[in-house]
Amino acid sequence: MKKVTIKDVAQEAGVSTSTVSQYLNGRYHYMGEETKERVAEAVEALGYRPNYMARNLKSASTKTIGIIVSNILHHFAVSVTRKIEDYCDRDGYNLIICNADDDPKKERKYIDGLLEKQVDGLIIMPTRGNDDLYRKLDAQQFPIVFIDRYVENIDIPAFKLDNHHAISLAIDYLNGRGAETFYYIGASDDMSLTPRIERLAAFREIVGKMGVPHHVITATNESLYEKVEAEFKSGEAAGVVLANDFALMAFLKYANNHDLDLETDNHLVAIDDLPLAGVYRPEITTIAQPIDEIAEEAYREVMGSLQNETSRKYPIYNFKGELMER
Repeated sequence: MKKVTIKDVAQEAGVSTSTVSQYLNGRYHYMGEETKERVAEAVEALGYRPNYMARNLKSASTKTIGIIVSNILHHFAVSVTRKIEDYCDRDGYNLIICNADDDPKKERKYIDGLLEKQVDGLIIMPTRGNDDLYRKLDAQQFPIVFIDRYVENIDIPAFKLDNHHAISLAIDYLNGRGAETFYYIGASDDMSLTPRIERLAAFREIVGKMGVPHHVITATNESLYEKVEAEFKSGEAAGVVLANDFALMAFLKYANNHDLDLETDNHLVAIDDLPLAGVYRPEITTIAQPIDEIAEEAYREVMGSLQNETSRKYPIYNFKGELMER
């Protein structure tokens, strides 16, 4: 692929290479606002990164990896980042951690910032809204992988939980405990994020085939408790699938406030093995994600790409969760 140079940017913007250099070094007072905007547009259009191709040379490596997590408050995000940091430390790499809060603008800012810092590779839990940037990085063969999510029509390797299998494990367990009505409680799927879409779709498919009464309660993390308060019907023999740790916390708050029986009438399964599940009374059954395996395979893919090893055959790698019965 043709290397994009400062000269290319200058030609695209209709300015001198010296002006582009001044812009890239943040010396904007040497140029007018219109010139600054033209250079910025040319840099974006051409996908130019300062010294980008030099990263392929061993001597130019910064020995740094960047990871952008969707929400640092999630147990999965913290745990998988911790494992990747272990691998980086073992191999003499630094890890820069960024929290995007599922905000595409914030994610894009972090990607741009990490590339300017000349990181050797990126590990991202992608939002929806930066597909054009992902495609540029893929076309430039930049070492990048996705975790927890994938983006359709972009061949960047993604390492994630098999969400259909996880929901199936949860419903099978709840069915065996005598649940007559099933609930799914989780984050809204308005943002079209992989875990939210796949888990909710799997729940509807499985309970739909079973022909049993079921309810779906979704909202933002901040308003989920109020939705549970309004829509959960106590008194039924309910099996409750809690799609993430925020859903678990919201439902436990509801259960505490209403003295809900969680031993005989209502049974829970939470996706992600939050430490709280083992100390709460009664203890809570969970689906543990294979965090070590996901983290190791994602990290190995980035390192392999850095060393120009053959790319993997498939864009999406699903890993089976494990039922932690309590």
